[in-house]
Amino acid sequence: MSETTPRAAGLDFLYRPITVEMEATTALLKERLFGLDPAFSEYLDHSFRLGGKRLRPALTLLCGKAAGAVDRRHYLCAAALEMIHTGSLVHDDILDGARFRRRLETVNARWDSQRAVLVGDLLITRAFDLICECEDLALFRKTAECCRATVEGELLQVDSIGNFALTTADYRKIVGGKTAALLECATHMGAYLGGARGEALSAFERFGAALGIAFQIVDDILDLVGDEAKTGKTLGTDLVNKKETLPLILYLQNASETEREETLKRLEAGVSLDERSEFAALLTASGAVDAARAEADALVDEALEIIAKQRETGETEESAQAFDALEALARFVVKRDK
Repeated sequence: MSETTPRAAGLDFLYRPITVEMEATTALLKERLFGLDPAFSEYLDHSFRLGGKRLRPALTLLCGKAAGAVDRRHYLCAAALEMIHTGSLVHDDILDGARFRRRLETVNARWDSQRAVLVGDLLITRAFDLICECEDLALFRKTAECCRATVEGELLQVDSIGNFALTTADYRKIVGGKTAALLECATHMGAYLGGARGEALSAFERFGAALGIAFQIVDDILDLVGDEAKTGKTLGTDLVNKKETLPLILYLQNASETEREETLKRLEAGVSLDERSEFAALLTASGAVDAARAEADALVDEALEIIAKQRETGETEESAQAFDALEALARFVVKRDK
C-alpha cells in the first residue's frame, strides 16, 4: 500500500477492510442510544453529529482483524468506546468554553452546561452497559482503567492551567491520560478479543498509546495554526485557557530570556482569540511548531515499527489488509489538517 493514496482518499479508504463491521457498529450505537427515553433523543443525536473520525471504533475493529478475527463483542466494545469518546468531547467543550465543533454548536452552547454535563455522563454510563454485555471482567477492568486515566489526565491539565513551567515529560503525562488512554484501550480490546495475549497484546497497546500522543500533539498544533474552516471547531482555546501545549513548551524552552519573559507576561495577562494568529506566527518562526511536528512524526515511526514486528509473526489475507490500514491510519494522524 502506498503512503500517498490513503491520505488522498481519506478515512473511507483506510476503513475499507472493516466497512461491514463499521456499519454494524453504527447500527448498534443507534439501537442502544435511541432506544432510551425519547426525551433524550435530541441531545444524543446532536452529540453524535459532533463526532467525526470514528477512530476508536476503527482501531478496535482493525486490531481485532489484525490479531485474529472479529465477533459481536468487538461491535459492543467499539460502540462503547465511541460513546465514551463522545461523552468526553461534550465535557471537554464545557471546560474549554468551545462554541463550535464540526461546524455545529456544542451541546453547552446549544443548551447549557448543566445539560451538557449530564449528556456526557449518560453516554459514558451507557457505554459500561455495553461492556457488561461482553461478560468478560478483563474488558470491564480495562474500560474502567481507561476512564480513570482519562479523567486523571484532564484533571492534571486543569491543575496545570497557567503553569508555564511545564516540561515535555509533564505534557506527556497529561496527554498520555486524556487522549492516549482511550486509543490504547481501543487497540487493547480489539487485539484481546482477536486472540492476542502476552507480548503481542502489549505491542498493540503500545501502538495505541504512541498513536494517541501523536494525535494530541497534532491537535495542539492545529489549535494554534489550523484553519477553522477545515477543522470545523473553535480554535485558539488552548491559548485563551492558558494551557501549555507542546509547541508553546518547546518555544519557551528555547527562547532567549528576554523573549521568554515578554511572552510569559502576555500569556499571564490573557490572550484573546484574535491574537491566535500572532502567536502562531511567533511559534512557527521560532521553529517550535516544526519541532512539535517532529515529535509527532517520531511517535508515529515508533507505532509503525511496533506494527511491522507484529506482522512478522504471521498473517492471513484479512489480517494483512488490517495491518495495511493500521499503518496508513498511523500516517494519517500526523498528516491530517482537521
